[in-house]
Amino acid sequence: MSYRHREDVPKRQLVPEDLNELHAQELKAIGKVSVPQALGRPHKGLLQLLKQEQRRRDKSAEREWTFDEPKFDNPVSKRRLKIFNALFLALSKRGHDGDAYEHDGEIHARAAIGDTYLGLDIGIVGSHRTVRQHGYVRPAPDLPASTPLALRIDPGFDRKNTVSWQDDGDAKLESKIAEIAAGIIVAGEKKFRLSLREAEERAERERIEKEKQRQERLAQLNQKRLQTLRNSGELLRQAEDIRAFVERVRRAIDEGSTDIDATALEAWQRWALAEADRIDPVRSGQILTHLNEPSL
Repeated sequence: MSYRHREDVPKRQLVPEDLNELHAQELKAIGKVSVPQALGRPHKGLLQLLKQEQRRRDKSAEREWTFDEPKFDNPVSKRRLKIFNALFLALSKRGHDGDAYEHDGEIHARAAIGDTYLGLDIGIVGSHRTVRQHGYVRPAPDLPASTPLALRIDPGFDRKNTVSWQDDGDAKLESKIAEIAAGIIVAGEKKFRLSLREAEERAERERIEKEKQRQERLAQLNQKRLQTLRNSGELLRQAEDIRAFVERVRRAIDEGSTDIDATALEAWQRWALAEADRIDPVRSGQILTHLNEPSL
């Protein structure tokens, strides 16, 4: 049996490598979960949404009509909230979390398995009556609480690779909370492992790209080194040509074939040899620009 620690959950909690084993472990640890008939003690992940609903309810009581009326006072929405609440409490029992919020009149929820987030959704199964409210098509508010529902885990918040449970005869979602919570924990672990592999693959791609860029840069530096070497060869030839020319002129004067003022000749010779030294790659130090192998 192989176990490992996860960095984003308490270290005392061991996670089996086998996901089926993890599911069985979590299902056993969660145990039996009941869904209270009322939200008397809601999970903290629902508090903000419920407070917002209560403010709407209070405004509606004060006025005959208000645009911002309660959005989840209908039987189906109340059932959704109770299921989410039971699910969040079950996850909390295992050191995880969940929360829900309202957006455009809909309940949006997610689970947090360690530092890994997964989308959660409870929708109506099959055809049902709808109404248009504030520009949106919504389930009819008078649909009964017995309306068939399905809960879906959306790991990537993109409706891909989803896992779902639904009302099935007498087996309602409320009787499957422990199973769903264990499934969410497994899905979170699976996503976490996938993220590790993706991070490793991304790091490898970055390493390969950096090495490619390094090799390209070294190739550029070596090309520059080669060009500088060629320049050194050309400069050395020019310096040697000047020195050879000065020597030839000196011999010609010594042989008496040319009548040149000695002082002027001496000055010219010093100047010419100084120019040769100036362009000589060894004496000028220009050779140092390509003496050592390029490095980054």
